[in-house]
Amino acid sequence: MCACDSESEDFIYKEYELPAKAGALELDIETDKAVLINDEAEFQRVFSNFPNAKAVDFKNYTLLLVKGVSTSGIRSIEKTILKTDNKYMFTIQVNKNIAAVMEPWCLAYIIPKTSEENIILSVTYELL
Repeated sequence: MCACDSESEDFIYKEYELPAKAGALELDIETDKAVLINDEAEFQRVFSNFPNAKAVDFKNYTLLLVKGVSTSGIRSIEKTILKTDNKYMFTIQVNKNIAAVMEPWCLAYIIPKTSEENIILSVTYELL
């Protein structure tokens, strides 16, 4: 997995710091689906309960959100992000443990401006 904070051609993504822990982050978005935010109005709608959420330059970037709920505790979340041509391939594997608890999770990335047809997402849950 690679990340780059520069704005060069090599820029693939950088993680976006969410304004709350995953369990306390009540975002009105679909589960296990890539949700792209490309404008301030949609950002304000999604993060309306979090006035301290960091701003994003939507002129140049897209905020990509993915949330889910594990049917048991989470040991780790492995993620791979690749860019091929103009497509972004996000693979997320949630490694579960045997804890008998529903555990929410959420990931967020800033990527160069794009649209939904350029995102390929795979989310899997594995008991380890």
